[in-house]
Amino acid sequence: GMEPDDFTYGSVLKACAALQSLEFGLMVHDKVIKSGLGSDAFVASTVVDMYCKCGMMTDAQKLHDRIGKQELVSWNAIMSGFSLNKQSEDAQTMFSQMLDIGLKPDHFTYATVLDTCANLATIEIGKQIHGQIIKQEMLVDEYISSTLIDMYAKCGYMQDSLLMFEKAQKRDFVSWNAMICGYALHGQGAEALKMFDRMQREDVVPNHATFVAVLRACSHVGQLDDGCCYFHQMTTHYKLEPQLEHFACMVDILGRSKGPQEALNFIGTMPFEADAVIWKTLLSVCKIHRDVEVAELAAGNVLLLDPEDSSVYILLSNVYAESGKWADVSRTRRLMKQGRLKKEPGCSWIEVQNEMHGFLVGDNVHPRSRELYDMLHDLLDEMKLSGYDPDSASFAEVDEEGSASEQDDLLGMVGG
Repeated sequence: GMEPDDFTYGSVLKACAALQSLEFGLMVHDKVIKSGLGSDAFVASTVVDMYCKCGMMTDAQKLHDRIGKQELVSWNAIMSGFSLNKQSEDAQTMFSQMLDIGLKPDHFTYATVLDTCANLATIEIGKQIHGQIIKQEMLVDEYISSTLIDMYAKCGYMQDSLLMFEKAQKRDFVSWNAMICGYALHGQGAEALKMFDRMQREDVVPNHATFVAVLRACSHVGQLDDGCCYFHQMTTHYKLEPQLEHFACMVDILGRSKGPQEALNFIGTMPFEADAVIWKTLLSVCKIHRDVEVAELAAGNVLLLDPEDSSVYILLSNVYAESGKWADVSRTRRLMKQGRLKKEPGCSWIEVQNEMHGFLVGDNVHPRSRELYDMLHDLLDEMKLSGYDPDSASFAEVDEEGSASEQDDLLGMVGG
């Protein structure tokens, strides 16, 4: 038979990556090595991409490091892989290394690293990359433009995001979604809905992601009627079938405005079984209305779907605490211990002078941790003197070492 060439192997490996078929990808990689094409830059980069798409980042990086002549396509593959696998800091490190060896980024490189800036909220790095993009005269690229809009929006710089949006020569639904999602994410529900209305006036067709953002915006501003209207419009006017995310948003809207029982009734009308996210959404709104009965029902359904989910016990404990049922709070904590379940430690980070500082709940590793904790206690004392009454349910989450679940966010604040 005929021997496969570099193009054949590249095509097959791309298919393995798209299907996340690691087993078949490993077989193809083995044949690549035996064929002597393992050192071919094109084939090696597609192998790197395959490992990345299958979540095998350690193997992907080892292979990338072994490539004799590392071309841009391999760097793009490894950076995209780190970004895809939520290892944004590693992606930024690879970007710096790529610049150090003198390689010139393309539009895909910039879009990838801007996405990592959005994930980490590293606005200063994002601004530097924006400057590089201007020098390279790449702002006319629609892909780059929409990624910049998204980066500024996710970092909370909505004015800069809007400026980029207005200056964009062409706006696709990605740009519109970035603006609507940004406003919704940062609690500016009214602005998000205005942007959606403008999107419709300009005859841009929304997609599923647009309506998730719109429904979240309705939840933020407490607009039940508008939320129901948009949900209906999605199916009747745009012929989009609601997905689990849309139903979760409606559960949140109904639960907040009309109460958990109304949200529970809505779940009963869904055309498919509710997943853990929907039940946890219902559980969260039970705290607002102190509805212990529905909370226990929701918690039970989550545990049926995922018995190892420790966050359910925390959410249920919060409902008990808000309702003054402290015996049930203690009982829930005991259940966690008996099941040997541990809450995933909270994490936050802050960028100071282009350096990232990370914090975990009860963190004592940071070299200035004592100073930070002293400042944190001073801040809490000042909050109390100013009339702020801490949420009792949050302080029900204090663990045996005495560290609160929200402490990591405050550490990040005082660390800046």
